[in-house]
Amino acid sequence: MAAVKFEGVDILDSLEQIMELHTQHYKDDFDLDKELIPKLSVSGEPEDRRLLWLSRPCGTYTLREWEVYLEGSHANKVWKFYHEQTKDSVLAYALSIKEVQDGKVTGNIYTLDYGAHVERVKLLTCPIGKVAVLFEDGANITIPYQNQRQLMNELMPVHGSPKTMTELPENERELAVILKRERLKRSYHATNGDIKEYIDSLKKGTLRGKLKESRTAAVSAHKPPSPSPKKEPER
Repeated sequence: MAAVKFEGVDILDSLEQIMELHTQHYKDDFDLDKELIPKLSVSGEPEDRRLLWLSRPCGTYTLREWEVYLEGSHANKVWKFYHEQTKDSVLAYALSIKEVQDGKVTGNIYTLDYGAHVERVKLLTCPIGKVAVLFEDGANITIPYQNQRQLMNELMPVHGSPKTMTELPENERELAVILKRERLKRSYHATNGDIKEYIDSLKKGTLRGKLKESRTAAVSAHKPPSPSPKKEPER
């Protein structure tokens, strides 16, 4: 199924409306999305503004797209999990953040066929080769992924505990080519859509929306016919 592209939309407002319709439990997951997405939107790193987001019955997730394509990374495992290990109904989207205007994060949202996307990701993942570690003392050191435990034990007494650890691809160029090709394909095949119409269609698909439609139909069926207009007497 071809992606639908919603261009120049308020990303957080659109995602929140989708979440309210599709996520019944753990809606406070979206509070984390609302913190993370604005932070990434002002990052100087372009890849921080290309994200994947999913809404499921029990929560939401925001992930950096490039990390999803790293075999065995946390993001890769999360993205595959709900397709491989559950029967959850998942709505998935690719986000391309353009700018922040008047405090609003704006950009493009693409719909994804979640199951098909996961299967494609599995064919295109790149192995992890390195780990960039930011330590307590401010030192930022990149170490080989295979020897990370041994090297961390050697580095922590000198630099303190790790504050952040970022897994990196074995071949950065290979990953860049994969991402470029997938995004070009997505953009080329996407049809332009209206986000309001899309969200309205989601409303109709919810249980609440179906109940509302059935009530409206029932009321219409039992509504007495309007009386015929009175004819003026002939002169």
